[in-house]
Amino acid sequence: MAEMVCLIASRGKLGLNLYIKDEPSTRAQEPNIASLYSPPMALYVEVVSAHVLKPMDRQGSASTFVEVTFDYVRFRTAIKVRDRYPVWNEWFYFNVWGPSSLCNLDIKAFVYHVHSSSKRSNTLLGKVKISGTKCRHLHGDKVTYPLEKPTVLSYVQGDLSLKVYTIDNPSMGITTPAPLMDGVILHNQSSRPHHFALQYLKKITNNFSEERLIGQGGSGVVYKGVVQNGDIIAVKKILPSFMPGEQKQFENEISHLTMLDHSNIVRVVGYCYEVKKELIEYDGRNVFADMEEKLVCFEYLPNGSLDNYISDESTGLDWSTRYNIIEGICKGLIYLHVQNDKPIIHFDLKPANILLGKGMIPKIADFGLSRLHDQQQSIYTTSRLGTRGYMAREFVDEGKITLQLDIFSLGVIILEVVIGHRHYPDVITETSSDDFIKLALEKWRSVQRSPGNESEKPDYEEIKRCLQVGLLCVNHDHAKRPPITKVMNMLQGSEIIDSNISNGEAA
Repeated sequence: MAEMVCLIASRGKLGLNLYIKDEPSTRAQEPNIASLYSPPMALYVEVVSAHVLKPMDRQGSASTFVEVTFDYVRFRTAIKVRDRYPVWNEWFYFNVWGPSSLCNLDIKAFVYHVHSSSKRSNTLLGKVKISGTKCRHLHGDKVTYPLEKPTVLSYVQGDLSLKVYTIDNPSMGITTPAPLMDGVILHNQSSRPHHFALQYLKKITNNFSEERLIGQGGSGVVYKGVVQNGDIIAVKKILPSFMPGEQKQFENEISHLTMLDHSNIVRVVGYCYEVKKELIEYDGRNVFADMEEKLVCFEYLPNGSLDNYISDESTGLDWSTRYNIIEGICKGLIYLHVQNDKPIIHFDLKPANILLGKGMIPKIADFGLSRLHDQQQSIYTTSRLGTRGYMAREFVDEGKITLQLDIFSLGVIILEVVIGHRHYPDVITETSSDDFIKLALEKWRSVQRSPGNESEKPDYEEIKRCLQVGLLCVNHDHAKRPPITKVMNMLQGSEIIDSNISNGEAA
């Protein structure tokens, strides 16, 4: 047997785990690469539910997920928070290279406990192992398996229910079980996000074709996916190695998104995480490489991003619509900063990440760089990911991350939405702020007086409040920026606005 040597390639170059396979002496024995992509069988595994899981966490029952592995491919369910009887009903799809291959392999399912403290690693509660020889006799009926001990000395309690079945000679069209094809994706508002097979996402995006491209950001590319019943979803394909610790970053994004439920936050409907070994040529040799595919699926919002509506010339949005957009963004930030167990810093708030749904309702999207925030301390990072113009000075200069980073970005967005373009004076002193507000108000009055204008008369006091609040939010001293609840109160007129508006440049 050829010797297998494990190499870890530099993440900055390839970001792959490489397993070098010494080439045989004769070329005739080289692997047939084309045959790797023609699986004669398909294996479906549904993680149904678990029962009576332990241990207990400080906050209650165990928070758990299940990892299913087969032939070096692994999938992971969503996390069920503090539930001794979690229900997943998540399907996973595996390629099988023939009956003989199936007989020599096992399905393994591992149940993990996620600790409430982020400093502790996940604990393996127990595992289930199903011999491949038994899979041919399983026809999709639910079977409950007692959890096996992860170690000889450990204690285990609970069981795991699975459904398993195989399909001989699967057609290319069969890429995911039928339950996910008939409207469950978008219309089951209470369900946890589904795990989708990569083959299925390729199918609904026309193999990630250019004509399905919606947009591109710092962490990934977004495509339009058309589901069999006509529903449309947005599929974000995470760019490989877009930052150090990319797997952790992806899991961070998923864990946040699965818990977010607010009308001004884009809803996640599914995800894909697959790791497969592929035979590639590297440095003149045939190697097996761990190839990761990470995708997140969101609700599709037909009106695109706020980025397309900033300019007066391109849209002509009336004041009422602009104010509702500002207010909706603030409501979304209140949810992130205040209404979660642990505040979430979006970390890349900008018009391109504000999507607009029916009725121009704004929804905050793209949590690829988001952070959980410990209110007792500030976070510092050496990474400078983010978008220039929307990042506060303390982050650009020092890498300092606080909730006020989002407030600065919000302030820039408010000012841009109000004045109708992307540029406002970089230096706003206590004196010049009055002139800035007067000019902006006069612009709105001139629009109202222009021939052919049929829009409703704007609320000039409301416009003034938005400008004043926006200027407070972009103060270069992060300690002087108002918290998001105060921002909302000032916008709505229920709290007095500090008249000494300055962005910190005036000494």
